[in-house]
Amino acid sequence: MMAAKKDDTGRVVFVTGANGSLGRELVKALIDQGDEVRGLIRTKGMITQLPAGTIPFVGNLVGTHVLDEACDGASVVFHFAAIAREARAQPGELMRSNVDGTRNLLESCKKAKVKRIVFTSTINVYGRKRTDVLKETSALAPTDKYGYSKMISEQDIAASGVPYTIFRIATVYGPRTKTQFFKIFRAVKEGNIMLIGDGQNHLSLIHSDDLTRAVLLAENDPASKNKIYNVSDGVSHTQESLVTLAAKLIGAQKPTRHVNEFIVKMLARQRNLESDELKFLTSNRVVDISRIRNDLGFEPKITIEEGAKELADRFIRECEGKEKGCKDKDGK
Repeated sequence: MMAAKKDDTGRVVFVTGANGSLGRELVKALIDQGDEVRGLIRTKGMITQLPAGTIPFVGNLVGTHVLDEACDGASVVFHFAAIAREARAQPGELMRSNVDGTRNLLESCKKAKVKRIVFTSTINVYGRKRTDVLKETSALAPTDKYGYSKMISEQDIAASGVPYTIFRIATVYGPRTKTQFFKIFRAVKEGNIMLIGDGQNHLSLIHSDDLTRAVLLAENDPASKNKIYNVSDGVSHTQESLVTLAAKLIGAQKPTRHVNEFIVKMLARQRNLESDELKFLTSNRVVDISRIRNDLGFEPKITIEEGAKELADRFIRECEGKEKGCKDKDGK
C-alpha cells in the first residue's frame, strides 16, 4: 500500500519490526512526537498489534516492492526487524532475513534518498565470552549466527553510502519481554535453578524504555551520524546477583547450588531452557557506554531493581496458580 506524503508540519519515518516488543515502544514514541509512522508487518493479522495511528505496510524484508513503497518519502528508517533466536529459526532463515533483508532495505533507502538508517545490532558481534571491557573499537568475534548476521549487516550499512547510526544493544528486558525472564522467576520459585559455574560471569542488560530513549536521542542529534554505539544500563551484573535479586523480589530462597555448564547443556531441554537463553546466562561481557554518554548525554534511568521488580510483580500477578500460562504465554 502507498501512504500519502506527509505535509510540512511533520516528517515521515519507516519502522521495520514495528509490531515487535521494541518496535511498538519506538512507534508509539515517534507518533507521540508528531511523526507519520509507517510500520512493516508480516501479515494483515498483525495490524492489531500496532499502536494506534501507525500506517501498516504488509510484507517482509525479502519483498523489495513493499520496501520501496514504505521508504518512498521517508526521512528516517528504523531497522528493528530481525530473527534473534536461532533455536526457533529454520535452516538458512536467519541469514536470509537478517543479512539479505538488510541489503534489500538499504537498496530501497538509496532509491528514496533516506537521510538516516537507524539499525539495532547486538553486543553478540563481540562474541559470547570476553575478558576485556568492550568498546565500539573492540575486535568483533561473533560466536553465533545471530551475532555474525548482525556483524555482516553493520559492514553492509557502513559501506552503503546511506547515513547511519548503529546500536550494539545488550540483552533487552522490560514489560513486553517477559517470557524468558518468567522462566527464571519460576525456576527460582520452585527451587529448580542452580548457578552455572561460579556464577560470577558478567551479564549486560538494558531496559526497553532506556533503549527507546537512546534511539530517539541519537536520531535527533547530528553527532550520531555514521556512529556506532554500545547501549546497556552501564552496570556490570553477575549471574549470581541477578538470580539473587529474582529470589528476593518473589520471596523465594536464594539458590546456592552450582552446576557445570556442560551438564546444563545436557539438561537444557528437560529444564525448558533454549540454547539462546543458555548462551545469555553463561555469557561474560562488560560493556563500555562512554561514547553514547559523551556524544549524546545518554544516561540510563531504569535501574535493575526497578525494572526487575516490574517483571516480578507481573509474574506474581499473572502466574501464581497458572502453570501453563506462565510457561507458554508470550508477553505482548
